[in-house]
Amino acid sequence: MLLEFQEGSEQAFDQVFTHFHPLLCVFAERILHDQTTGQDIAQDSLIKAWKKRKDFPNFPQLKSFLYTCVRNACFNELEKAKVKTRYQSTLEKTEPADDYNPLKDIIHAEVVSRIFAQVDTLPEQCRKVIQMTFVDGKSPKEISDELNVSVSTVNSHKMRGLQLLKGKLSDRDFLTVIVILLPGIWNK
Repeated sequence: MLLEFQEGSEQAFDQVFTHFHPLLCVFAERILHDQTTGQDIAQDSLIKAWKKRKDFPNFPQLKSFLYTCVRNACFNELEKAKVKTRYQSTLEKTEPADDYNPLKDIIHAEVVSRIFAQVDTLPEQCRKVIQMTFVDGKSPKEISDELNVSVSTVNSHKMRGLQLLKGKLSDRDFLTVIVILLPGIWNK
């Protein structure tokens, strides 16, 4: 596939795009806390890679370029929006700025991608409730109003969905769900 990509095959580009775009979006969103801008940056980075496609002798170099490109574009975006200072203060509260390691965000993006691939295999109502809860950040009451079901039904679908996910994910990935995605549910 890399050879076809280098030679300008649009089908190969579509495969690269399909593989990397979700991962790069999650990576950018972790830095920016802005889904729309993160998606734009991910797309722009893939276009830059397409324009420089002959410069990548192997897949790891393409991957490295994409993550570096997204990271740099995100930091440029933060600078433009005068948000960098606020972001750094948040970062300093969670970990020293000198210890910032983008590898953590890359791993997070890839694990989240695997998790949501499994979420897509859940029964329709469970999938909707899981996505509305953890992606859209909606409360059980908001979900019940939107789906026209009771709050207890929403909670049942959420718990059933999490049980099904637990069976589909490795213990490590499910623990990641608990640590990363669930802290917000205790506040709802």
